[in-house]
Amino acid sequence: MSKTAAETSHNTDSTDSTETSNVNNNDDATSVNPAHYLMWFRRDLRVHDNTALAALCEQANADNASVSAIYFVTPEQWQAHDMSLTQLDHIARTLPILAKSLQTQLNIHLTVQLCPSFSDCVEAMLDICSANQISTVMANHEYEGNEIKRDEQLTKQLANNDIEFIRWHDQCILPPQTITTNDDSMYQVFTPFYKKWRHTLDISTIQMHEASAINGNTKVKLEVSNASATIEDIERVSKEVVEDYQKALQNAGLLEPMDIDVQLEHARAAYPAGEAAACQRLEDFIAEDIDNYDISRDVPSLNATSQLSAYLTIGAISPRLCYLQANLQLSKALGELHGNDGDTLDSGDSFDNTDNNDINRWISELAWRDFYRHVLDYKPELIRHQAYKHETDVKINWSYNQDDFAAWCIGKTGVPLVDAAMRCLNTTGFMHNRLRMVTAMFLTKDLLIDWRLGERYFMQQLIDGDFASNNGGWQWSASTGTDSAPYFRIMNPFSQAKTHDTDSEFIKTWLPELKAIPTTILHSEDKMRQALAKGGKFSDIDYPLPMVEHKAARQLAIAEFKK
Repeated sequence: MSKTAAETSHNTDSTDSTETSNVNNNDDATSVNPAHYLMWFRRDLRVHDNTALAALCEQANADNASVSAIYFVTPEQWQAHDMSLTQLDHIARTLPILAKSLQTQLNIHLTVQLCPSFSDCVEAMLDICSANQISTVMANHEYEGNEIKRDEQLTKQLANNDIEFIRWHDQCILPPQTITTNDDSMYQVFTPFYKKWRHTLDISTIQMHEASAINGNTKVKLEVSNASATIEDIERVSKEVVEDYQKALQNAGLLEPMDIDVQLEHARAAYPAGEAAACQRLEDFIAEDIDNYDISRDVPSLNATSQLSAYLTIGAISPRLCYLQANLQLSKALGELHGNDGDTLDSGDSFDNTDNNDINRWISELAWRDFYRHVLDYKPELIRHQAYKHETDVKINWSYNQDDFAAWCIGKTGVPLVDAAMRCLNTTGFMHNRLRMVTAMFLTKDLLIDWRLGERYFMQQLIDGDFASNNGGWQWSASTGTDSAPYFRIMNPFSQAKTHDTDSEFIKTWLPELKAIPTTILHSEDKMRQALAKGGKFSDIDYPLPMVEHKAARQLAIAEFKK
């Protein structure tokens, strides 16, 4: 890793790693007992462009130190955070692949240990460091509240034992607090944030952080009790954790709306595990779909989005790699337009004067991901179910009608696009982004149900569930978040279907009972009511009438927000 990368990524609260290197090199005992460093994997399950891993390997090779790696499986904590079973299963499928990559590419062994909660992780880490004479631990930052508290607690306890704990910014393309207004405050609106984000990237160089194989490792393995250190053991334990987690969710009554075995089967087929699979998906998207992204991304029946969110969420692919590959494609497109080879953008070129809306639109989605992490870093109270716009949230008389909420969850609201989207989510563990907005706005505006209920349900189902992005999306729809939708701009789910599911292909795929109903009826609330009502042409179909009248519900929501 270059000095520049270290200076920009290093946690400023941590001790300078070069000081540690000098101490280790000058210690006579080091030549007898080489220093031992530890990489702690969290939401960064990859080898390439892993900031902490690259930094640790660089320091270890400079100090002739050995390196081990640890990953803590924390099912009780994950359940408390509403992690979906499909996401845990994705992590479980990724861990053996990561272990193999670390061994073959970097000569590092990964150990997986089961720790029910984050507090157990702190105790386990202290024991591991003591038993293995660990002098330095490195990890990448996590920005959620419990994770921050865990890391702060561990930092203090490790320091008491003269063990350095260094964290690096890795989840974002540009770390929190690097994109601010002229008075160094957080942007409240995405568009100016995005302009500065793009400008910063246009005038700077993003560095990839590639780890080097460890020279000093001689089959080094951690001494850890009740842990899995071989790939076979990691595979076995990972499967057991998934099975136990499924039982725990079933006992808690959290798997009732869906066939969880079907959901798991679909997720496994749709999202092959591992960094190589993620990189291949990125390559295919850049080659085949990104040039039509701006229009195709809003059509749920098309498989035209990148489908990378599940990989980004667990860190199986680097967000910087995603940006750099997209920007390279943008450079090529501009080069073809100007008649050159397009390898790089000229200094006078920027996203502002390139007319490729497709690639720029996808890059903006990566910026939204950064934006919501920056917001979370700025407003940590969001993790405690607080609204960004507290004054708006508290004046709304939110509904908690369990029957209405249950109808939304299982896809029986009588609104075809909403129901199709929810049934797709329950079956696959994934929902198209346009549909996330439609279903969220229906719940929060048409039904006036507290956004927190929907936010939690999405986290419990989504394979790509990510607190910052999920919270940001829900508060956008509920008009309680930063840069949220104006309260009077309320999506009409029937108009949305007409615009984005023109032939009702998506609706009829997930609501087969509606296959006989013409699209002209499915796209009109009035015609739906007439057709399904007693005596109507399709009254014999087992599908409910729309549970609310959208126009009236919209007026009620506007009146509520005007208070």
